[in-house]
Amino acid sequence: MSDDKDVEIDPRFDPAFQRGFDQTIPIENYVPEPVARTSAPPPPVAVPEIASHRTAPPPMPKAERPEPELIVVDSDDDTEPSEAPVVETELDSNPARNPFLLFLGIIAIALVAVGIWLFVRSGDAFNSREVRSQGDYMSLDATIHMAPFIALLGAATAIGVIFVFASKWRRRK
Repeated sequence: MSDDKDVEIDPRFDPAFQRGFDQTIPIENYVPEPVARTSAPPPPVAVPEIASHRTAPPPMPKAERPEPELIVVDSDDDTEPSEAPVVETELDSNPARNPFLLFLGIIAIALVAVGIWLFVRSGDAFNSREVRSQGDYMSLDATIHMAPFIALLGAATAIGVIFVFASKWRRRK
């Protein structure tokens, strides 16, 4: 910015907030002409299908279920097939048998226990004569401030595991 008093006011911005603004001078507002915009046509709206009120057949025992067939497309030319083969997945998967959820549950319990243990241990260390240097103090201070977050991370992990179980839960008929 300069100290010149005859500096023009930039028309792109509100003159009241620019240096050298004088309310007695009339302001010419510059409004650019609107530019015609070309836009793509709106995407087609998908019409939801109305589900029939038929009931699904009872689930077959696992031994009687037919195995899903894999469709293999052999093609001599380099063109891509229009549709990829679809492999059916088992819909009645049980989250209690998921090893990842079991592992997350163990981690959640461990994080809560470690967070509480660190908080209690560092609190006891503050009250003892073990703090001899600034390094000891800083490590205890960092530990006592970090421990609640470790316990909260464990609680959040447990809530996430419970959320997965709740989303897969179905009432027995």
